[in-house]
Amino acid sequence: MNREIRAIPTQTMLDWTELEVGLFFHYDIEVFQPEWHFGCDDLPDISRWRPEKLDVDQWLETARKAGARYALITAKHDTGFCLWPTKVHDYHVGNAPVPVDIVGEFVRSCRKHGIRPGVYYSLNSVHLTKLCRDASGKLDRDRLNDMLLRQVRELVEGYGPFCEIWFDGGVRRPEKNGPDIPGLLNEIAPDMVCFGGCPGLRNVLRWSGSEQGVARPECWSAAHYLTDPARDNVTCDSPGDPFDPLFAPVEVDMPVRDVMYAYKGGWFWHGKDADKTYSGEYLFERYLTSVGRNANLLIGCVPDTEGLISTDQVAAFERFGQLVRENFGAPLAEVRAAAGDGSMTLTLDRPADIKWIVLEEDQTRGQQILSFVVETRWPESWCDKEKVDSWIPVAQGQSVGHKRILRVGHLNGYAFRVRVLDAVDGARLRAFKVFGEYCRFNPKDHE
Repeated sequence: MNREIRAIPTQTMLDWTELEVGLFFHYDIEVFQPEWHFGCDDLPDISRWRPEKLDVDQWLETARKAGARYALITAKHDTGFCLWPTKVHDYHVGNAPVPVDIVGEFVRSCRKHGIRPGVYYSLNSVHLTKLCRDASGKLDRDRLNDMLLRQVRELVEGYGPFCEIWFDGGVRRPEKNGPDIPGLLNEIAPDMVCFGGCPGLRNVLRWSGSEQGVARPECWSAAHYLTDPARDNVTCDSPGDPFDPLFAPVEVDMPVRDVMYAYKGGWFWHGKDADKTYSGEYLFERYLTSVGRNANLLIGCVPDTEGLISTDQVAAFERFGQLVRENFGAPLAEVRAAAGDGSMTLTLDRPADIKWIVLEEDQTRGQQILSFVVETRWPESWCDKEKVDSWIPVAQGQSVGHKRILRVGHLNGYAFRVRVLDAVDGARLRAFKVFGEYCRFNPKDHE
């Protein structure tokens, strides 16, 4: 087997993994006409757009409470209604009763709150498709592609730089008669991270495979493009393999409201869905199954018809952020220098109740650690007295990547060690951390 690591990240990709948690603000004119659905003959009338109490700062304050380091806005969802005053057509906020440039306000507020802005742009559009059909109903694909590219250019050049652009469902390749997204982005923003990108783009992300906040237990940063000819938009949502050629980390997306029973899968606000909002505790569990498995977590947040984030969502995000800080705000102990064999050892001066162990890999040359084990043992004084040095495994796995969180329950431990069992030459851990609290009793009382 060829054990060469081919997926080498750019610095932009390494920086993106450090963001870890983002909020995904989903807003569209269909919120004002919830009976609208795909297949309806007419789009929601622009006169319905009336978020009279719009407060984008409140949105980003919610993101800050959640501990988000980045945020995305749905600049154009599938209706085709644009949250910025596009020059391509007239179905946009600038012609609505509340003519606020929401993309502009969103970017301004992100920068105010120290949060990296990103943008969602749907390459599917009911409105644009209608504009590009002739009298017989035939779609003029060239005209549609031109309009799509003009709008992407407007967003990136007018409001960027963005930390990420999100193409729902992925990018249809130009050779499959899609818009030349690679050509455009390589011209105007060659380093921008692209979710669902196609070949020709430098920094791409892949989907987790569901909208439930869960990455695969062994989640690799390396992947490959799917090549099934039946797929129109070929994305890099393969399971991942350490020896695949493309560095394409996973971004796990999920709505803040129940993905099965809330309106539009929880991705848009509805007044009857407050009881379907996930709790902060539930969001914390999804943090463990995403960020804790070498992926970023992107959580949908749904502004209401007034232009605000409802109190049920704010409470859930605030509690989520609190739980992340309480559990992972500061390690009880950590080490950042690996031995020559790749091992790291933490020795505590007194027993501690350990809940979590966190590993972080140096991915500068790609994801190179292939398997590992975490072990514990007695205090060093006992080992010396009994002439034993027995390490007992408490957790093991394969993928580490940016971050691997291991739940060990409440283990009263004294010493911990991580050993790399299999790796490509040059693999290196960058951090080994334990989280918990020292036990209340003092062993020196019995000396």
